[in-house]
Amino acid sequence: MNFNYHESIANNPEKTIKEIKEQNCILNDVIKPFPDIKTIEKFAHYHYWANSYSVNVFEVVGTVHPDYIGLSWIDMLKEGKRMRLNLSLLASNPDYYYEQEKKEPVMNYTKINNEIYISQEGNHRTAIAKVLFYHTGHYMIHGIDYNEYGVDFNMIKLFEDVKDLLLKKLPHTDIEVIRTALKRDDTAGWMKDYYKISFIITNYKKQKSIEVSPEELYQIRFKISEVNLFKRLIEKSKIRKIL
Repeated sequence: MNFNYHESIANNPEKTIKEIKEQNCILNDVIKPFPDIKTIEKFAHYHYWANSYSVNVFEVVGTVHPDYIGLSWIDMLKEGKRMRLNLSLLASNPDYYYEQEKKEPVMNYTKINNEIYISQEGNHRTAIAKVLFYHTGHYMIHGIDYNEYGVDFNMIKLFEDVKDLLLKKLPHTDIEVIRTALKRDDTAGWMKDYYKISFIITNYKKQKSIEVSPEELYQIRFKISEVNLFKRLIEKSKIRKIL
């Protein structure tokens, strides 16, 4: 590339940091923690993966790396543990950040609904790309190992509410989430899996279980949260056979 911003960033990061901190810009945003993917992926109605994907680097909001959570992206130029090495690589090969090919070593991003996180490798390079592109007017970084999940956080809250209510009122019962694969679309280098989310309520005394949909679980939560409706729930609802 013919831009010389990379030389200033690589050779004098302190100056770049000072200039950015004096501005009200996106590079001063605080790095957010990556959500617990092992928990929330059970509530994902789809999962998309691509071997080499293009991402607006300014939409990356957080990281899985605990040492960098709470810093700003511009702070990473100083605080990143391997930043000196990465800045020297920026100085010698700035084209890396603009190339279309799969990134080597790999950079891993995961998008959860509308937010993108660094889910494994790429913390230093993401921070550098943000700073570099802020100066050059670019925004797309290519060749990312990319995952995306569509998660219903209201459903997670519903599940947690019902689990707590059952524990309080019927401690011999429990609930778990079931994710059933519906179909997969794919060709070489990408795939998208679609899922149905449902729930299993189990009565361990009776050794019986039933499966309920999210819509049915909403009704169950409403009824068992009302003491005067709890008897009606047992008498008339779908779960009367196991309660």
